[in-house]
Amino acid sequence: MKTPLLIITALLSLAGTAMARPSQIMEQQIVTVHVTYQEWNEYRPWLKKSPGTRTLQGVVISGNRILMLSSDLNDATLIQVEKQDRPPRVPARIVHRDPQADLALITVDQPDFFKDLTPVEIAKQADGDQIIAAKWRNGQLSTASCRWSRTTVRQSKVPYFSYAAIVFISDLQGGGWGEPLFSNEKLIGITQYQSDNKITVIPAELIQAYLHAAQMPVYPGFASLGANWQINQGLAQAEYFGLTGTPRGILIRNCIPGGSADGILQPNDILLELDGHPIDSQGDYPHPYYGRLDFSLITTDGHYAGDTIPARILRDKRELALDIPLKNIPCESMRIPTYRIETPPPYLFAGGFVFRELDIPYLRAWGKNWAEKIPLRLRIYQNMESNNNSGDQRRMIILADVFPDEYNLGYHDMAQNIVKTVNTRPVHSIADLEQAFQHPIEKFHIIEFVASYSMSTVILDAEKFQSATESIMEKYRIPQRIRLRDTTL
Repeated sequence: MKTPLLIITALLSLAGTAMARPSQIMEQQIVTVHVTYQEWNEYRPWLKKSPGTRTLQGVVISGNRILMLSSDLNDATLIQVEKQDRPPRVPARIVHRDPQADLALITVDQPDFFKDLTPVEIAKQADGDQIIAAKWRNGQLSTASCRWSRTTVRQSKVPYFSYAAIVFISDLQGGGWGEPLFSNEKLIGITQYQSDNKITVIPAELIQAYLHAAQMPVYPGFASLGANWQINQGLAQAEYFGLTGTPRGILIRNCIPGGSADGILQPNDILLELDGHPIDSQGDYPHPYYGRLDFSLITTDGHYAGDTIPARILRDKRELALDIPLKNIPCESMRIPTYRIETPPPYLFAGGFVFRELDIPYLRAWGKNWAEKIPLRLRIYQNMESNNNSGDQRRMIILADVFPDEYNLGYHDMAQNIVKTVNTRPVHSIADLEQAFQHPIEKFHIIEFVASYSMSTVILDAEKFQSATESIMEKYRIPQRIRLRDTTL
């Protein structure tokens, strides 16, 4: 009886020896990505900062492509890839990126680069046993165990887009730079943030959806409902709008111009169901896999912009069935854009005044904890206007700085004010501002700022305006007077 058992044990031992340990497999699936980048100087928008470098992780997928975070490619001037975290560094290029989903694809054109690499298999869901994160460190593949913590619905860095993010507790050190997570040798997610011992991961479901969309003839992007709402827990509120029994659904306050719900949902509608999912009075719905989650995920989970989903609402105390065509709201349409994707900051240098479009990259120039450091009036605008889609790309124009000169004497401390009008003309872009300066009032240029505790009006000599601008530019060595939106140096 012992002989067969010994043979079986020996065979199993040999089979185990032939199987590669997980790190050996991963070594052929994970590459090091080096990104050289150069950001714009937000205070001096005609200049760039000194170049910097990011060392990141990428994971090899089918089709000779490398999957990584889109945000890690911002302001990239050179992208290089290493195998085994060792030279040589091989030039790479961007194939596709979606800043809203924060996912991107790069590739290497060098012949045979992918010959000894193995594409990873992507799981259907971010689940599994013995979950590990991996990254290259000093020429060796370092792994860290991960333990499921919770699922949450996050807003993307580039609104408006909601996605299910998984939070893991992990002993990963210095992560959040696109490290892949594996379970049973399948990719289940990519790290996007790390705070202490918690990592937030873009799950396999969103990765699968992104890769599928990237193969379409026209990339559709992801959508959102585009509506501001409030909970509907109060019995009196529910009864007032015609609901009986336990409060359910959420109260629509308003719709974002150009969004999916614009022109379909109305203020004081009670949204009861979306895409067949009942919505409770807190704004949650029963996700088929992750449990109760914020209903904003419904427009993303299994859908793209261009799809149409059904909805049930209560309007004027009557239930109605509606269809909502899903739309993608681009970051460029926001009053105060969260990001500029591959575009420099528009500005105008006029009479020593530096005008520019207000965006979050400018506010981030205040440094760490910038939201607490910026002037109070800018904090108010940021809170009220950052998520306000204008529908026509109208922007807020800020006076970023004043280069002192006799011509602008008395106005040297006017920076950080928002422009209201120039020569009585409203301005919502640098192009508007440039045009307004072509129409002086009598012999003067009159700049009106949004009222604040400081001066709100600037009056300049229109006849000396051009010569003063040229003289101040020469004095301070400013190379370019104007940059309009969507143009480059």
